Amino acid sequence: MSANWESPTKDPLVQGVWQGIQRSIGIKEVGKEALWLADLRQVIGILSNTLIGTRNRALLVNGWAGALRRSELVGIDVEHLRFTSDGLVLTIEHSKTDQQGAGQVIALPYGSNRSTCPVRSMQEWLSASGITSGPVFRRMDRHGNLYERLTDQSVRLIVQKNCQEAGLPASSYGAHSLRSGFCSTAAKAGKSEHQIMRQTRHKQSSSLQRYIKHGTIFEDNAASGIGL
Repeated sequence: MSANWESPTKDPLVQGVWQGIQRSIGIKEVGKEALWLADLRQVIGILSNTLIGTRNRALLVNGWAGALRRSELVGIDVEHLRFTSDGLVLTIEHSKTDQQGAGQVIALPYGSNRSTCPVRSMQEWLSASGITSGPVFRRMDRHGNLYERLTDQSVRLIVQKNCQEAGLPASSYGAHSLRSGFCSTAAKAGKSEHQIMRQTRHKQSSSLQRYIKHGTIFEDNAASGIGL
């Protein structure tokens, strides 16, 4: 093919066909459902007290409370954790919005509900596993033997498997459900945009608006209180 030929995508006929396809199937990306706090409690409630159950509890709760991306979650090392009287201080060394590796700090306070407390769940996992350095969340076999660091893909599989076991539609959830669930729940609870952005580390508020809109969809709603 000659390098001087025009791209066929510029042809009006091709463009017309493509626009028709878009109208037919839609162009909106199908995302995953947010895992709201009530859903998180439902999932945590079915986890066993085995080593793998303890690991999954710490992973799910800390991923949710920290609004962590899956790469950030599996990238946590023991050296990134600092326990204080107020809670857990977590340093994220590398993230999507910190390509230079300057480091970002997240505060995870003690929760009022022990089962969904990020601090206690992390302490319990480290104590039960005996991990004192290196990767926090690791792959393990059914005998409880620990191996290498979990992969990004592992987070999605853990979320979906535990959602399914809790009676939630597994295909509707993924790793991002933890982050979006925190944002939506925090917005519904009345947390300010500034507070949410501090936890999520969004650089622009526009990126956060879809979560806030979803979380407050029934707040200040024109259909409420009109006698329906």
